[in-house]
Amino acid sequence: MSIASSFRVVDKNTLENIHEATLDILSHTGIVFQSSECLEIFKRHGARVQGDIVFIPPEMVEKAIASAPNSFQWEGRNPEKNIIVGKGQKGIHVSLNNGPIYIQDQEKGRRLGTKADLINLYKLAQHSKVCNINGQIPVEPSDVTHPLRYLDIFRQLLTHTDKPLFGYVGTQKEVGQMFDMIKISMGGGDDVLEKKRIGVSLNPLSPLKYDEIPCETLLAYAKHGQPIMILVCAMAGVTSPVNPMGTVTLQNAEILAGLVLSQLINPGTPFIYSPASAIPNMRSASYITGSPESTLINMVGIQLARELYDIPSRCMAGLTDAKDVDCQAGYETMQNYLMLAMAGVNMVNECYGILDAIMTVSYEKFIIDDEIMARAALAVGGIQNFDADYSRKAIQDVGHGGSYLMQPDTMKQCRNFWTPSVSTCDSYEQWEKKGEKDVVTRANETYKEILSQCPDKMISDDIDQDLERYIEAQKS
Repeated sequence: MSIASSFRVVDKNTLENIHEATLDILSHTGIVFQSSECLEIFKRHGARVQGDIVFIPPEMVEKAIASAPNSFQWEGRNPEKNIIVGKGQKGIHVSLNNGPIYIQDQEKGRRLGTKADLINLYKLAQHSKVCNINGQIPVEPSDVTHPLRYLDIFRQLLTHTDKPLFGYVGTQKEVGQMFDMIKISMGGGDDVLEKKRIGVSLNPLSPLKYDEIPCETLLAYAKHGQPIMILVCAMAGVTSPVNPMGTVTLQNAEILAGLVLSQLINPGTPFIYSPASAIPNMRSASYITGSPESTLINMVGIQLARELYDIPSRCMAGLTDAKDVDCQAGYETMQNYLMLAMAGVNMVNECYGILDAIMTVSYEKFIIDDEIMARAALAVGGIQNFDADYSRKAIQDVGHGGSYLMQPDTMKQCRNFWTPSVSTCDSYEQWEKKGEKDVVTRANETYKEILSQCPDKMISDDIDQDLERYIEAQKS
């Protein structure tokens, strides 16, 4: 990955000490797995199991780390949207949010999300040149309530994107149904899932526990060799040690336990190291996202993935505790995103319109965040291709006191410079003439314009009908 600099927060010796402490925890304290199938897999491969606690020996951890690939190709329905994740990837891969309950915009304010909002967010992500992985549930559709709602939600994703997919957690049966729908959407058979099509993010229950649904999800995705992300959301002093490095160690233990299981199920399954722990508000023990200390914890995790384990990493990046699209929302989002980008993270999520510690997603901030990530990508990419001969010749040609404005190279390259998508760089007089609009108003106009131009769907009518018939058959 092309990064101008790497922001390291601990040295190599500290990383190795964290790893050694992690191995001790895994082998002597163990991890709870509330799944008889997972327990049996560990037993079969030689781990000691006591009740639902698995004690993972160091050699099993090291073998799993060696088994996990350092890169893989994640494929979309449109081959032009395929991406390389890990070693050799270009830039930072961005995926959509997961979990917000509320939607927000200038006109209607904050309200419960609906199916229409869900579709809009999938469409905006599809349109974005920055977002290259579409999926998860970017806002909960409160008007979709039946027991098999996940099938209707997944159908909307398949209908409105051709990018690599980000799926949902569920039982093995539920995940299997989503895999069936992917095959239908691609008009193919079982060989469709021989490629890496859909990733998933699942959460252990800190401290040191995997409950039933994460276990089921991991089993389903690993059996098909699809990308797996273990997203640890421990809170220092609440569900992990109050010392930040203690939280790093506990987080590492939970992630490596999931890595081991994924490789025992199916060696070579793509695994993405996904730290997401936080320093909470200790006055209320509540989750907050704007603290730079939280990002530092997760930067250590990124270093572990990059420097010790040689596997891709992912982190929640566009977080803020702000309740509105204001100055706080801007500086906390840029702080978190840029710190992680400079650390060398491969992939980010929770960075499109997020407000109020992932409770709300804003249409206007979605557009602003798209620009924030473009700015950060440019910063970490650095300046490439210094041409000494060109520099000397251009300076000599213009000489003393001249102007480069009409130079042939200036005329040729002047449109190649980065320009903002929603911020203004007009003069004050130009800004006045255009109505004195602030950035939120411009973002409001932009998202509406994008949605007005999006296609109704990105699959054929025949495939759409096949998906509908499949869902109705499952419901009946």
